[in-house]
Amino acid sequence: MRLNIHTLIHPTIQKLAYEIIYQKSHKKLQNTDNEKTLGMLIFYEILRKWLKIDNIYIKKVDVLKERRLSNQLDKYLIITNIIECYNILADVQRILPEPYLKHIDFNNINNSFYCNEKLQEYRIIIFEKFLKNYGIIEIINYLQKNNQINLNHVKIICLTCNSNILKYLANKYPQLNIYTIKIN
Repeated sequence: MRLNIHTLIHPTIQKLAYEIIYQKSHKKLQNTDNEKTLGMLIFYEILRKWLKIDNIYIKKVDVLKERRLSNQLDKYLIITNIIECYNILADVQRILPEPYLKHIDFNNINNSFYCNEKLQEYRIIIFEKFLKNYGIIEIINYLQKNNQINLNHVKIICLTCNSNILKYLANKYPQLNIYTIKIN
């Protein structure tokens, strides 16, 4: 079975992501403006098919006003390590109408991921800067077994990802959609 891997090839996304990857690999200070901009661009690219904008027309006696509003019925859950990714996620609320953030340490899960929300109501985004350990699999197992989540409503986003993890996910969960910039 094949995994749905989408490589983000937009030149601006590529440029910003490689700067962040380079800074991380050389232990240099991160540029927070680059991370915020990259976050907005990545989330825009990935969510543009999920997001629905409603046009509302308000007619007054002599004026017609037009407004564009996000669909407030759609709910989004972002599972991420907030401590590591707060810069990238800083402006996501400008795109998503009230996203629910759930913190998880991908390096130290130990069956500690628990969410008391009704997850079937959410579109789920799992975001990790560098997908390099198998903690993601525990989260997906939890979502599917404990909450009976349709994995078509789950998107995994990362700047880089390990090819071994992708092979494992392809064998176990071929219906997942993974968005990345670089595969190691």
